[in-house]
Amino acid sequence: MITMGISYLSGGIWIKSSIWNNNLNRLSPCAMLFDTGAAMTTIDVPIANRAGISLKNSKQYTVHGAGGSLKAHCVVAKEFWLGGVNLGAVAMNVIAFNKDSEVQAVLGMNVIKEFKVTIDLLAKSGGSDGIVLMEPTFDINDICTLDSFVPDKSRFGIWNIAQ
Repeated sequence: MITMGISYLSGGIWIKSSIWNNNLNRLSPCAMLFDTGAAMTTIDVPIANRAGISLKNSKQYTVHGAGGSLKAHCVVAKEFWLGGVNLGAVAMNVIAFNKDSEVQAVLGMNVIKEFKVTIDLLAKSGGSDGIVLMEPTFDINDICTLDSFVPDKSRFGIWNIAQ
C-alpha cells in the first residue's frame, strides 16, 4: 500500500513523486497533479531536461486535451517513485506546458489504473490536505527495468481510453 499526503490546490489534487535523474544519478522530486482524466503521465520539457531524459530518439505524436492539441514526445523514465515505492520504468509524455500554468507534471491513468485508489480528504497528515491510498493490483516487487520495458506492452506503458 502506498500512502501519500496530498495538497488540494486550484481544484486539483497534488501528490509528490520522484523521477530518476540521469544527470545526477539520483532521484529528483516532482510535484504532480493527480489526474484521472489524463491517459498518460506527462512532464514538462524543462523537467525532462533537468532529469537528463533525452527527447532525441523519442516517438513523437499529437496529444489532445482540454487545452487543445500539442506535440508530445513519449519517453521512458528509468525509475518512477510514489510514496517511497519504486514502480520501475514508466512511460511518460513530455510536452511544452503553458509557461503560465501551475501544472508542470501530471500523474495519468497509465500509472493510476494499476492501483485501487482511495482519496480521503478528511485524513490530514503532516500538514497535508488529505491522503491518497494506492493499493497495487500487481506484485509491487515485480519491477520492470528500463532494459526490459516495452512502451506499448509493459505495465505503466502507453495507455489510452480505447484499451
